[in-house]
Amino acid sequence: MKKLIVLLMVSMSAFLLMSCSKQSNISLDGEYYWINENRNEVAFVISGDTGTIKHGEAEGFTIDKEKSTIQLLGENIIKLTKSYTFKDDVFTVDISGMKHDYYKKDSKAYQEALKKYGYQ
Repeated sequence: MKKLIVLLMVSMSAFLLMSCSKQSNISLDGEYYWINENRNEVAFVISGDTGTIKHGEAEGFTIDKEKSTIQLLGENIIKLTKSYTFKDDVFTVDISGMKHDYYKKDSKAYQEALKKYGYQ
């Protein structure tokens, strides 16, 4: 009976580790669009652990995937760290004074947002 319990615990631990490692291997690389009733524009581009902001005071950011944070960069920016979430190709973060959803180009979420706001 002890062996069965140990085997179950080891199996559960393995599944947990696999699911956690899968989460951190998700690529954030791509163009992200700010889409709403007033705009449909590229907000930023992510490549590796850095992002380039297309409009605004910040010029870019670095990404800490383990902590799910970004650090905004730019001449007019004091060291500023913001938390983000990334789910179903939607990157949610505050880079402009307010938290917004940014849609990864060509993703299902991007296509749905285009339809929702009448761009398709």
